[in-house]
Amino acid sequence: MIKLILGLQFGDEGKGKITDFVSNEKSILVRYNGGTNAGHTVVTDKGKFKFHLLPAGSLRAKSVVLGNGMVIDPAAFIDELKEIQKENLSLDVRISSAACVVTDMHKYIDREQEKIRGDMKIGTTSHGIGPTYEEKYSRNSIRIGDLSDLGIIQRKLKLIREIRYSEIKNSPYMNDDELMKMAANLHRTWETIGKYVCRTESFLMDAVKKHEDMIFEGGHGSLLDIDFGTYPYVTSSNTISGAMHTGSGVSLRKVDSIIGVVKAYTSRVGEGPFPTELHGTEAEELRAAGGEYGTTTGRPRRVGWLDIPLLRYTAELNDIDQLAITKLDVLGSTKKIKICTSYGKNVINPINALLGKEKPEPQYIELDGWGNLSDEEIQQMIKRGYSSLPEKMRNYVETVEKLVNIPVSIISIGQIRGSTIQKN
Repeated sequence: MIKLILGLQFGDEGKGKITDFVSNEKSILVRYNGGTNAGHTVVTDKGKFKFHLLPAGSLRAKSVVLGNGMVIDPAAFIDELKEIQKENLSLDVRISSAACVVTDMHKYIDREQEKIRGDMKIGTTSHGIGPTYEEKYSRNSIRIGDLSDLGIIQRKLKLIREIRYSEIKNSPYMNDDELMKMAANLHRTWETIGKYVCRTESFLMDAVKKHEDMIFEGGHGSLLDIDFGTYPYVTSSNTISGAMHTGSGVSLRKVDSIIGVVKAYTSRVGEGPFPTELHGTEAEELRAAGGEYGTTTGRPRRVGWLDIPLLRYTAELNDIDQLAITKLDVLGSTKKIKICTSYGKNVINPINALLGKEKPEPQYIELDGWGNLSDEEIQQMIKRGYSSLPEKMRNYVETVEKLVNIPVSIISIGQIRGSTIQKN
């Protein structure tokens, strides 16, 4: 069975928890895009685990693969792997030799570009992701496989410095000693990561032929896709289902089920349009109840009501088979819960509305809240299944199903792994 799990909103939908929930000790987990700008959180009875490069199912998977579509900070990978191996010592790890390398120089460039944008800033995480993808597509990037050769690293860093002169002319990297020091540090990481590096597409194609249990995990939400999202307030990679193929080498036709993850409300980090955004006390209360602070940046997330026009758009874009709803419990304390069902009569394409081509006027329906649930009540519902959920909570789930016309198969009603219910 091959599953693809991806987010249908602006990120932070809870993909990590769903990936962890559907994984097991026989699973091969694959990340195919993004880098340390992604943040996935998994909570078990052993504590809270944060993932930025490794797939979120790494705590109990058989193998994990970091695909060619990723941009990887080698030092960050080493630190993250150390923490996860404490919980899963036998984890088999493979990194694509074709994945591109994020350097400290790219992080500097990322910050400088954001300064230059001024009031046109996009809210980057400043992890060097965008500039590294720029390097990839201008064909100058250091790739993971290059880390074995100090000479190649040095030559490529000099080339990047020459091309990027206007962006880094005031940086420490204009100094040759500083540049060579960075090259040496990058080369030194090969001692640790070299044993994990291979042509991962061959490994994955072989796993497909053997009918292995595989889970592909997308980084970032679909509305942050570089082509189909709210450009320019997007990430620097393709985040939709089709990116799985280009980012790993495995055809989308091999996937048995595409699971779209949606939070029971909407959140967004950084700049960009947000039609259902809440403000003031209402926003503060929802943000506090949901713990809406970025896993990667720590920044407070903007929050708002569930947006069905955008959800329909991303569900169609990704050819979703089933939905997973997360943080349903968070809405419980709200007496009246709103769902945006349209942007008004004249809006045909919701992305056009978000990009200013059409004027969005969110139209809402109201549903009754179901009240706060105690830990004991949640545990009983987990044991008894979907039918034991409060009627008003089930009404919310079934309303979403009808509005999007896709079945909900997984419902998360708490942080920890076990507070998850299979609906079907």
